[in-house]
Amino acid sequence: GEKGRTCIGIEHGETRLLLDVGVDTSTRGAAYYPAITRTELERIDAIIVTHAHEDHVAALGWCLANGFAGRILMTAESAAETDATLAAYATPEERNLARQAAAEIIAPGADLTLGPIAIRTGRSGHVVGGIWCHLSAGGRSLSYCGDVVPDSPVFAMDPLPPGDLLLVDAS
Repeated sequence: GEKGRTCIGIEHGETRLLLDVGVDTSTRGAAYYPAITRTELERIDAIIVTHAHEDHVAALGWCLANGFAGRILMTAESAAETDATLAAYATPEERNLARQAAAEIIAPGADLTLGPIAIRTGRSGHVVGGIWCHLSAGGRSLSYCGDVVPDSPVFAMDPLPPGDLLLVDAS
């Protein structure tokens, strides 16, 4: 019954990123937020948000309040929905910090790089603007989908590329 605090850390060389920064809606206190320290947050280069549900974005302001100062990447649809999610799940201070932060808009199907990490995205089939991410570096690859609905009658899902590891949040 848990709808958890999705947050996956990826590191290659000196480049560090988080895939999603959600809260655990079934609890309060320290366990409500991602299990990451201030020192670790200060070293993160970017956060990629796969969609604007609370278990994927509601800790964005908390991350900013606790040392994160890197890039924030998400689709336009997720950016448009994030404030409403934070209104319900973040403190007023956290919500304000997230409002002040500039999100970089990425389109589903976009290719980008963060240091040595090549990132490819595609539609997840879960919500408008929801994406999966395929990361590759050093001859290894990882695919991550923060909620997925492959056979949605409403939203399209792009095929995931082959990879060495597949992580799926199926809450």
